[in-house]
Parts: sequence; structure tokens; C-alpha cells
Amino acid sequence: MLWGRLDIQANGTIRLQDEELASLRPARRILQILEEEVPKTPAEIEQHLRYYSLTDTPLSPTDFDRLLFTVVYSAYQVRSVQGLDKTTWTGFLSQLVDEIFRDLCKGLCPANTTLLQASWPWKEKPSHLASLKHFYRSNLARTKRDTS
Repeated sequence: MLWGRLDIQANGTIRLQDEELASLRPARRILQILEEEVPKTPAEIEQHLRYYSLTDTPLSPTDFDRLLFTVVYSAYQVRSVQGLDKTTWTGFLSQLVDEIFRDLCKGLCPANTTLLQASWPWKEKPSHLASLKHFYRSNLARTKRDTS
């Protein structure tokens, strides 16, 4: 649904340009989360990042959805802003993605281990992260497999 030409305007207006897709219940729910539950200012995002970093138990489904869609919102901001704002939003995007991996690792990974880094080859990742490979295959691996 996010590829249905999601449009996030500077004034906070969020819509799907594909009207048929936008009329579906799941799409309306995604838009509702993006409009009402996702933090949109740097101060709000910093507040949510502090909350996520202090939480030692896995996030509730609602909090995880908010975190995931905050990543989407931040990615759109990185794409649309310029100058120092781009650096700010890129930093938020990186921190939010780290929080997703931290949350996915809760209860599975040994304490005080390094978070997943996208640039690591799977074979060099700590074993508890490498075991996630089977659950979270990359698009690159899928593309290579599908074209072989």
C-alpha cells in the first residue's frame, strides 16, 4: 500500500494518490496511523525514541506499528527535505531503524550485543542475529534468487 503513491505534504496532509487503494479498510487504517499516531516533529520523535530506548520488554503491537510508520514518515522526510534538515531526518531514520531491530531482538538476543548493521554480511553477524536471516531475508537476496 505504501507504494500506492503515498503523498506526505509539508503541511502534514497525508494521502494515497491511488483512490481505489485508499478506499480499502487496511489503507484507511495505515493513513489513520500516519495522520494521528505518528510523531511528526523532531521534538516528538526524540520523545518517542527516549520511550523506546527505556523499554526492556517487546513493544505492544500498537507501539510497534507507530514505530514502523514513524520510520516510513522519516524516510519520506529524508527524501523531501534539503540541507541541515536532511541530516536531522537521516539521524532520526537511523535511530528508529535501530529501535526496530532492538525490539525484534528482545527476548531472543543475548544482552549487551551489537545491533544489526545493514552493511554486515550475515556470516559475520553475531550468531543470534545471523539466525534471523531465515525470517528477514533481504530484497537483494530475494532478487538474486528470483533471477537465477
